[in-house]
Amino acid sequence: MPSSGSPTVRRRRAGKILRDLREKSGKGADDAAAALEVTSSTIYRMELGRVGIKPRDVQALVEVYGVEDAELVDELVRLARDGRKRGWWARYSDTISPPYATYVGLEQDASSLNVYDGLIINGLLQTREYARHTFSMVPERSLKYMDQRIDLRMERQQRLRGDLKIWNVIDEAAIRRVLGGPKVMIDQLQNLLELGSLPNVHLQILPFEGGAYPGMLSSFTILGFGEVDGDVDPGYRHPDVVYIEGHNGDVYEEGEDVEPFHEIFGFLRSAALDPGRSLEFIERQAHDLKSL
Repeated sequence: MPSSGSPTVRRRRAGKILRDLREKSGKGADDAAAALEVTSSTIYRMELGRVGIKPRDVQALVEVYGVEDAELVDELVRLARDGRKRGWWARYSDTISPPYATYVGLEQDASSLNVYDGLIINGLLQTREYARHTFSMVPERSLKYMDQRIDLRMERQQRLRGDLKIWNVIDEAAIRRVLGGPKVMIDQLQNLLELGSLPNVHLQILPFEGGAYPGMLSSFTILGFGEVDGDVDPGYRHPDVVYIEGHNGDVYEEGEDVEPFHEIFGFLRSAALDPGRSLEFIERQAHDLKSL
């Protein structure tokens, strides 16, 4: 099914097309910057989709690049206009960082997520109480917006009841680590069992007994995308993106840097228990906690 295109994806697509046009024309970022009376770093941010592009800026840039394809220009203007719209997550903008807001925008347009989690259960699969206790691990200043961030997390989960496909490899440590006490953790494990029964959600547990695995030192998400509507370049698919959330900031990998993560995720899937045995493992852990 073609994607409707979130503002984030529209903005990134427009930026990529403009970058390709600039490079094809032989113009440098300084030439584009002079036309818009901005800095070259702003041009690079536009091309990476990190900031919106005004329709009038599109008109100025295509003139500099010598673009005569009216259909392409119209499509770029439309993408630029759509890319400047505010997604539903914009109402949480005071509580989250711009890089994380970008991730939420990408996630909303993704058709699939391949996720590895090593320390805690992924936010898309968390109960509200489990989510609340994950904030015990963040700096005190971050607690100010805790309720709003949890609300955002819960709202993101609505896509699990829709067309989003998620394949989550979870380290055994995240299943055994009891956050918030036995009751909170039992409810969280029961939530995993319920979600794991959905046809679009696949969970696998990476057991301790296998030792160390490549890529297990850092959690990551590979976002895959469906086709984007548009008259230009029909059937266009936004390239896969890898998102790595870290204490020192969020990291995005794109292009050829994504392939190693596909290889790592494939290895982790092979090393993990299959989905059926994984749900049995989660059920046993919940049973053990109930007996405490």
